[in-house]
This record gives sequence, structure tokens and C-alpha cells, in this order.
Amino acid sequence: MSDMTKTPIYKRAKCSCKGYTLDKLLQPNILILLAKQNLHGYSIIQALEDKNLFNGEKADNTGVYRTLNTLEEKGLVQSEWEMEKTGPAKKVYRITDNGLDCLSTWIGTLETYSKTIHSIIVEAKSILKIEQ
Repeated sequence: MSDMTKTPIYKRAKCSCKGYTLDKLLQPNILILLAKQNLHGYSIIQALEDKNLFNGEKADNTGVYRTLNTLEEKGLVQSEWEMEKTGPAKKVYRITDNGLDCLSTWIGTLETYSKTIHSIIVEAKSILKIEQ
């Protein structure tokens, strides 16, 4: 058995109870960013970090690009290479009409998550006798 089970949660580097497994929230956040403007991958990563989605940590660039590829495969975003006069070409992403529909669906999903999360918090506080 691992010693990790005996390590207090506050000392664990990336415990799920600290929000480190919320990678699915990348999808609506990327769609929100692209609904505002077309962006290349690095700009998306910077904007996600600015939103503090990663608890003050740097974004997992591979995970962000994997999510962008998934969104593109599903037809929710499209990309094209933008050739700069100086520097390397950049892949620029834009949201599609299907992506806007998906973002609209995310609203209801996130509202449901929010209600569920709120009820979990209330129940946990009640059990731990923490003031509401």
C-alpha cells in the first residue's frame, strides 16, 4: 500500500479534492474564449491561465492542445494556419456554429453542476458542523 494514503490531503501536491481533475471545464472555457475572438493555441493557454483555472499553476499545454484537437474533431472549432511575415506560422482557432450551440448547452450543464455542487457543500458542512 502506498504511503500516499497516509499523507494529509493538504500536503498532497495535486489531490482531486483541490480541483485538479476539472479538465473537462477546459471545453466550455475554450469555447467562451473563441466565441469572443479567434486565437492561436498559445494565446488560449495564456487566457486560461489568466482565468486561474489551474489553481495558480501553469496550464498543461498538452492537455489544452488535446482538448483543442477534440473540439476540432467534433466540429466545434476550426483552425487554419496563419503565416506571419516574421516568425513561425501559427494555428489560429475559431468557434463554429456547432461550437456556439455546444456552448449554449454547456450553460444548462454548468447550472446543473452548480446546483449539485451547492447541495454537496451544504451536506458536507452539515456533517462537519461548519456554519452555512
